[in-house]
Amino acid sequence: MDFGTVATELYALPLDQFTGARNDRAREAIGTGDKDLAALLKKLPKASTAAWLVNLLVTHRRSEVEQVLELGGSLREAQEGSDRAQLHALGQQRQRLLAAVARQGLDVAGDLGYDVGPAALEGVESTLRAAMTDPAAAAAVLTARLVRPLEVSGWEPVSLDGAVGGPFDAPGDGPASPERSEGRKSGAGRSTSPEQLRLLEQARVDLGRAETEAERADDAARQAESRADRFGGKRDGLKALIEDLQERLAALRRELDGVEGETREAERQRRKSAERAEEAHAAVEAAREKVADAD
Repeated sequence: MDFGTVATELYALPLDQFTGARNDRAREAIGTGDKDLAALLKKLPKASTAAWLVNLLVTHRRSEVEQVLELGGSLREAQEGSDRAQLHALGQQRQRLLAAVARQGLDVAGDLGYDVGPAALEGVESTLRAAMTDPAAAAAVLTARLVRPLEVSGWEPVSLDGAVGGPFDAPGDGPASPERSEGRKSGAGRSTSPEQLRLLEQARVDLGRAETEAERADDAARQAESRADRFGGKRDGLKALIEDLQERLAALRRELDGVEGETREAERQRRKSAERAEEAHAAVEAAREKVADAD
């Protein structure tokens, strides 16, 4: 059995199955006489939820993770070239891509039958952001054996201590690599001082935070605009309804005035008719009296 293959398979398992599966594989290694492999497997720590989601992404959605890392390389080139327009465009793309890929981790966990809450997304995004800025962190992520999230620090390389389950050697071009640090001291590669590199890392962090805040502000502005439009439309509708009701009320008042006039005329006619009826009844009574007298 190959350690890297076995460990990667273990870290892609659901978290509640990891410990039992790790112990089983260690026993299998002992059964085949590979005590060194068994010892390595027994020492593998269980991953945190955020690290597990990153491992799932690398195992099941590797092309999306590689897209994130490629964008990180483009950002580093733009920063080194001081292309502000490209930096702005890539920064906006980074924030959208990080959020989208991080959420894919929740989807993969859901496919395995595990509902992971959104609280773990912050750790997934911070890990992917660290991998974008640091080639050594990117290599750690691509092992699919992370046991804890990674974080970017503007003043120090991304710390990989205890971040990967099992043996892991950072590549020579990563900021966390001793070889690269020695190369800087001896003047190998780019002639960039440690202080300049720290300032560059801090600028990257500040840029990322500013872009995140700008994205959140844009979202808030869009929501506020949508809410204003919604209430503005409701207000206009109510105004139109009030105008219609006012017109209807005016028409009803005119109709009422007409009905009241007709009512007054009908009442006058009723009184005249009643007077005529009384006169007619009086004439009938007088006629009856004359007939009675004649008899």
